[in-house]
Amino acid sequence: MHDSNNHSVYHGIGRPQYTPNAIASLKPDEVFVFGSNLQGRHGGGAARVAVDKFGAIWGQGVGLQGQSYAIPTMQGGLETIQPYVDQFIAFAEEHEELFFYVTRIGCGIAGFKDEEMATLFDAALELDNVCLPESFAKILEEQRRDKRKEPFPGISRRASVRLYQQGQVRTLADIAITLNGQNHYTEIDAFMKDFDEAVKSYVRRGTIGSEICKAIECQIRSNETALFSANGYLDFDALIEMVDGLTVSNKSNPLEFIYSRREKTKLLRLAALLNDIVHYTKADDLMSDLFAIATGRFNCGDNRYMNDSFHYPLVFFKRGVELVWDEIQENGYMSNALLEQKMFTEHEAKVEALGLKRVIREDFVQDGPCHPEVFFPKRTGTAPVYVLDKYYVDHCSGQPLFVQSCGEGKGPNAHRTLYEMQLVEPILERECSNGNYQWIQDCYVPVGDDNKPIFKQGHGIMEFDLLADRSRFLQRIRSI
Repeated sequence: MHDSNNHSVYHGIGRPQYTPNAIASLKPDEVFVFGSNLQGRHGGGAARVAVDKFGAIWGQGVGLQGQSYAIPTMQGGLETIQPYVDQFIAFAEEHEELFFYVTRIGCGIAGFKDEEMATLFDAALELDNVCLPESFAKILEEQRRDKRKEPFPGISRRASVRLYQQGQVRTLADIAITLNGQNHYTEIDAFMKDFDEAVKSYVRRGTIGSEICKAIECQIRSNETALFSANGYLDFDALIEMVDGLTVSNKSNPLEFIYSRREKTKLLRLAALLNDIVHYTKADDLMSDLFAIATGRFNCGDNRYMNDSFHYPLVFFKRGVELVWDEIQENGYMSNALLEQKMFTEHEAKVEALGLKRVIREDFVQDGPCHPEVFFPKRTGTAPVYVLDKYYVDHCSGQPLFVQSCGEGKGPNAHRTLYEMQLVEPILERECSNGNYQWIQDCYVPVGDDNKPIFKQGHGIMEFDLLADRSRFLQRIRSI
């Protein structure tokens, strides 16, 4: 597992926090990771241990062999080693059933320093089944602490979870749960009738109204000193805390509360994305950009593009309820707990236990020859639709990266952040004019700050499985 600071602190039974200095034996599911040469001449150090004890094969310089895994370190500089480290990390991510002990590879005969080699393994800190040497882990943790001291504060994981949990499907589920709490349904037709009316009421209401804009503006203005005082940049975690209980609704109507919560969350998600792009230091600048988009200022005052259509999410959610209706009955009544389990937690728990790629192999089907990159759950509506990010495969590590779709996985509904990109595009164009972004090969690429998001036309925010892939992509596209 990982602690709140994302440090690798695996506490599996009988397994240490760091790779031991000497390993004499392994459990059946454990792998010894050592530094090798491309020729596979495992003559000394950890490589000799791998041959003698853990099944390493003379003449094989790369990859899994017995209960060992070879990473070449003798062929040149760090830039020649990084691809093999990335390959190992991808392999470990694919094989959650194995546990890997990484030795101090490259720090013996190869002659590299711990500080140099540790940096190559930064992405491994996120994996529960990879154990690093104490020197590597502490160097990486210190680097991350130093990074957190940089002026621009990132959003913490806790705040990020709170910010992104109130999406379209979650809102639909909350509507269903609230209605069932009021009416205790025994028949699906009665539930569907009330559910459809509630969704129509939400759509008529619209996603973003002037009242929530004014309420959030008031919060920002009255707390401007606190929000911007720490280091000059907006403290977004603090903003989320300040507006946590803020809703603009009829408190006697629980459905209205759900609508209002979605309204607030959508506005804050837009503000978070704008903040990642611009790095605001003044409340006026943030509010000018945020409300220009939210109120339709860029569109002659028409902000209907902010509304949730609930098209494919609604279709899939209703199909999901129909499929599991018999399984969410308890004593003849619809059970909110079972609905939550069948529509959300079963899939989430399986992904956490087995990894997304394995779950997709077992529980999903490809759409067909026209859209082989789209994967649907075998039970429609009980899990998200996933899309194989072909652009990532073609231009980064070549390893598969699956991203959640915002709809049925095709065209404008392929990538979940394309909608957000379309909203912020006027701001991106302005940032290009100001020299903070560049337009290169259909991409908005940040200038001077590699931590800012990268956007691709017709795609949305580019997601990266490995930090090294992101760095290589930026280096390649900037050289064009």
